[in-house]
Amino acid sequence: MAALASSLIRQRREVKDPQANRQIASKRKPCPKSNKSLCQKQILILISKVRLCGSRGRKMEKRPEPQLKGIVTRLYCRHGFYLQMLPDGTMEGTKDESSSFLQFNLIPVGLRIVAIQSTKTGLYVAMNSEGYLYTSEHFTPECKFKECVFENYYVT
Repeated sequence: MAALASSLIRQRREVKDPQANRQIASKRKPCPKSNKSLCQKQILILISKVRLCGSRGRKMEKRPEPQLKGIVTRLYCRHGFYLQMLPDGTMEGTKDESSSFLQFNLIPVGLRIVAIQSTKTGLYVAMNSEGYLYTSEHFTPECKFKECVFENYYVT
């Protein structure tokens, strides 16, 4: 079926422009006569460009990045307290807005599901089946929290 359609298209082109069927001359450059092939020359050019653009003798230090990235925010409750995670892993509420332990990463792990990680300690916030909060060094299913974003960008 496709061959029939392409032959019909070719016939229509020949009717409209009879010179369209002529062969186009090849625009290839002749291969220079030397003992290295064209492919070998292109590889040498490529290697020399990589050496010019690459680093010479100095190693790039890669800083370890966190595997999961999210939005850095403070968690506030309507009673006027901010959630803070202290270096020993205890969690408490504080009214001090300038505390350095208030910042958390909201990491998306699913549709409307986030994980909460302290930016200072790197510990995750988790909640057990009885509703008690605790901290975890590793991400577990108890570290997942439902997120709801309202029209005024208020997040619960």
